[in-house]
Amino acid sequence: MGWNQLADTLRESGALSADWERTFRAVPRALFTPERVFHDGEWIDRAKEPARWDALVTADLPLVTRLYGDGATPSSSSSMPTVVARMLRHLGATDGMRVLDVGTGTGWTAALLSHRLGAENVTSIELDPELADQAREKLHAAGLRPAVLSGDGMLGHPERAPFQRVHLTAAVRRLPGTLIGQCEPGGVILVPYGTPLCNGGLLRLTVAGDGRSASGPFVEDVAFMWVRGQRPDSGAFDVEDIRYGASGLDPAAVAEHTHAAFAIGLRMPDLFRQNVWAGYDRFGTGRAEVWDGVSYAHCRFADWDGGHAVSQSGPRDLWDEVTAAHAWWVRSGRPDLTRFGMTVTAAGEHHPWLDDPGNPIG
Repeated sequence: MGWNQLADTLRESGALSADWERTFRAVPRALFTPERVFHDGEWIDRAKEPARWDALVTADLPLVTRLYGDGATPSSSSSMPTVVARMLRHLGATDGMRVLDVGTGTGWTAALLSHRLGAENVTSIELDPELADQAREKLHAAGLRPAVLSGDGMLGHPERAPFQRVHLTAAVRRLPGTLIGQCEPGGVILVPYGTPLCNGGLLRLTVAGDGRSASGPFVEDVAFMWVRGQRPDSGAFDVEDIRYGASGLDPAAVAEHTHAAFAIGLRMPDLFRQNVWAGYDRFGTGRAEVWDGVSYAHCRFADWDGGHAVSQSGPRDLWDEVTAAHAWWVRSGRPDLTRFGMTVTAAGEHHPWLDDPGNPIG
């Protein structure tokens, strides 16, 4: 599939809005994709496999461009074109608006914004100095010269504020109030948001008239790499004085249901989760684990209602809390994540709600 064919597909699906179509076609991802991309567990080198590289770059796929030191965990990527198109649509930026782009990465999003809005109106910040330099070079080669800076995007860039739009390309657990303060009243902040239980949703916040808060709904189901410094870390904990019991909740109802997990995560934002599988004995050892750094619980996927299916330790009965939160979600009509929203204050307080800011979920 060529780039224009992909653009046709995105336009027909509604992901690519009419006002962004010309820019999307004029600024192909290939111009900003590194010579090597990581896909399906291997690096694909453009010089060695040009046809394969080109097929990946023009496909509707996210492409990992850099790994952490462990050689397995992605640290930077080129986002899936569908997601990029939808984010631009939700951003609602129009010609001449000043935009802060947090997380330059390859520079492709900064290029799209610059082409449409004017490069002089775009400020893009990248934490990794090497990535910032590479993106700047590619942008200049494409004839685009937005301000590309190396630094912590969570601090924004007060020298070029206020912005009318703030666009983040990495997931946060906490949105700093600094970014609200640098976005003018009525401006929009578009940010992937998640919890350690579920990553996540695309949050579209509108800054209040007094500039002291921003509020809005989750508009898409998305999952992004975490902002560095906010990536959930399981930490270490001791499992002592184990309490055994049956579960009133099938753990698959959380593990296999994004909307339920997202809702529970909003109610319990300090809760980490992982599913543990043992290929040699899936039914005997497969389980859902949750912990908060002090308390720990797991529930077996098989025989989850058996007498020893749940193990809990620490001051909190975490699996009981998860079960209660899931029951609340069911009583609320099993809402999908687009019925939830968030209000964030300039002081950094986060208040999730269901359907309306006047209905906080606690």
